[in-house]
Amino acid sequence: MVTAVGAATAVVAVLVVAVVLSRWAGARSQRRFEAVVGQLDQHMEAISLNLQRAVERSDDARGRGIGELGLTLDLGELLQRLAEEAAVRTGAHAATVRVRGPGDMPAVASFGTGDGAALLEASLVPPDSRTFRAVTLNWTYPPTFEGEEEAYRSGLVVPIVEDGVETGALAAYARGAAAFRPEHARVLQALADDAAQGIANARRFAEAEHRAITDGLTGVRNRRGYDEELDRELARARRTGRPLSLLLLDLDDFAEVNSRFDYPGGDLVLQEFADLLERAARATDTVCRRGGEEFAILLSETTGDEARLFYVRLRDETAATGFSNVGRLTFSAGLVEWRPNETIDSLDARASAAVNRAKRAGKDRLEADWP
Repeated sequence: MVTAVGAATAVVAVLVVAVVLSRWAGARSQRRFEAVVGQLDQHMEAISLNLQRAVERSDDARGRGIGELGLTLDLGELLQRLAEEAAVRTGAHAATVRVRGPGDMPAVASFGTGDGAALLEASLVPPDSRTFRAVTLNWTYPPTFEGEEEAYRSGLVVPIVEDGVETGALAAYARGAAAFRPEHARVLQALADDAAQGIANARRFAEAEHRAITDGLTGVRNRRGYDEELDRELARARRTGRPLSLLLLDLDDFAEVNSRFDYPGGDLVLQEFADLLERAARATDTVCRRGGEEFAILLSETTGDEARLFYVRLRDETAATGFSNVGRLTFSAGLVEWRPNETIDSLDARASAAVNRAKRAGKDRLEADWP
């Protein structure tokens, strides 16, 4: 803003001098003088308009800020907005935010870079563990470094503190050397401080949502979580055309387990079986407790034949595991592969029917149904 005003003043001064000289010389005609005055009016009008626009942009940048960020309870969306705002306010090329998420798992968002969060994995606490306000970093590279022009040379990191407890960090990155000054640190810290309460609210909301879709006994998704995840996976399968398989598992003769060892004994077996399923599943798979002693595994981007191989491995691992109270445990399984344009209810019903056929056929077996 100061720069713009200074430039405007300089232009006006030059024009005024030109007018004075024109009149003083007396060699200019009245018409020329009027033309110069007209140009002066036009320049003044343009300068006024440009200054007004600059003020509006400045006010917009201040007003947009954290007020809008706090309007969302979606933690991922909030962090994404925060990273973008950090880049805007500091003039950085990229920014990253990392905070404690639901279940104490890290929640990360980045703007302008896909790997900026790696820096925030390291401990930024001073050796004497004193409370700090900001950390500035500068990187240098060998002269022959490939992509040197696009390399980040400066970093600025500030802590995110909620109720006196550090829960994360906000970082900005620039390609210029020593790009961040004390005023940038103050701006970034103010942004982090303003965002802290919104982050705390969004985390509480995310934790409540997580509890709503999580089975309290086994820690895997409950029936609501199963329905929601199945809906998402079908939407993705429709969008990408990639396969999707659903494996339902029903523990055999589990009523006898509850009868012999009471429900606490049966609960322990369910917990151990759920742990086994999560260890066997891939990171892209979703394990759910569909109800009672029935579990479901959503196998993303997996054909029926590939899912059958997973079932065999799961069956063998279950057979080799000694469960509390019961020792050996078996399950009946139903396997289906999603058909194009098939609904959630249809897919689930086919899997349930396959499990029932496996039960009637003697248990401890797989019944499959796919195109």
